[in-house]
Amino acid sequence: MAFEALNQMVSSPNKLFQHQYGYNSTLLANMTPNSLHAPFYHITDPKLISIASSKPFNLLAPIVVYWVVCSIWHHLDTAKYPYFEARRIHESPEVIARNKVTFAQVIKAVFLQHCIQIALGWMWFEDSEAILRREVFVDHLAKMAKLVPWVADGTLLLLGRRTGEQVLLKHGEKLVAWIYWWGIPLFQMYFAFCVVDTWQYFWHRAMHTNRFLYRHFHSHHHRLYVAYAFGALYNHPVEGFILDSLGSAVAEKVAFMTLRQATLLFVISSIKTADDHCGYRLWWDPCQLLFANNADYHDIHHQAYGIKSNFSQPFFTNWDRILGTQMSRGEADSKTRWKKLGHEYAEHDKHNVIAEGHAKKVD
Repeated sequence: MAFEALNQMVSSPNKLFQHQYGYNSTLLANMTPNSLHAPFYHITDPKLISIASSKPFNLLAPIVVYWVVCSIWHHLDTAKYPYFEARRIHESPEVIARNKVTFAQVIKAVFLQHCIQIALGWMWFEDSEAILRREVFVDHLAKMAKLVPWVADGTLLLLGRRTGEQVLLKHGEKLVAWIYWWGIPLFQMYFAFCVVDTWQYFWHRAMHTNRFLYRHFHSHHHRLYVAYAFGALYNHPVEGFILDSLGSAVAEKVAFMTLRQATLLFVISSIKTADDHCGYRLWWDPCQLLFANNADYHDIHHQAYGIKSNFSQPFFTNWDRILGTQMSRGEADSKTRWKKLGHEYAEHDKHNVIAEGHAKKVD
């Protein structure tokens, strides 16, 4: 867990951090959990433990999820149900008319990307025995006990001594257990999301502003003018390795994630990137309901008028807002002079690499 690094600093000779309320042994003893308070995801069945800690299972899980999710979107594309057809971002004929790559080529590229992902993961992660020792066969009560002084300090500083002590005496044990089992893992996941977004934003933007990177690598992905789910990982292998595989690996490492946390991160990322390329506006879709960076947002980037905008992916839009590269759907729709299909073809091909700058409205 992330707080272990803090405990190491506390126990170091330099004493970088001192617990302000560590002297109150009665309070700390009252807060220290005597039972696990284990959540639903904590497994004890030996068979399930063996599966969950195996490297092959964790490497294959996000890949299987990606193919299942994309297959569902592909079925909706081909079945043409009226409900979903009415909510397409682009009409079906546009996929054939505008995309410069076949479906078979996309599938081949995705398969190659996943082979690279497996190879990287096999080298990146520890073997199953090491994972069992470090992440499964651990003393959770001892780890929660180490967390107690930090929870006490934070609560008393936030609420004040009088109110804080009352809260800790009454709810301290449950609070420690909740932070251990839920608070820290949720923060780690959010932090990993931010790392992935930061990594992908700056690499993605560089691939558009550097002529060499665009022409040799990123232009492959932009052969899909009208995106669809399987095309989310239609990339040049070098781009796929740097942006997707390596970026996610770095995120799980700096967030101090366990193998299962990392697998959940990769599964969520796989679902999200497929959804961002699905080609539908669906208000009830969790990926579109919970994230402003969604299918409609990313579709703008795939068009000629938005190719120098909306670089953020796959979770938040923070970097686009901060650095002035965000284009809303309203701004995109205002660019009426690029609505004709032929002109859009020409503009996109003309501007394989577009200089950095703010997206401007066209009257």
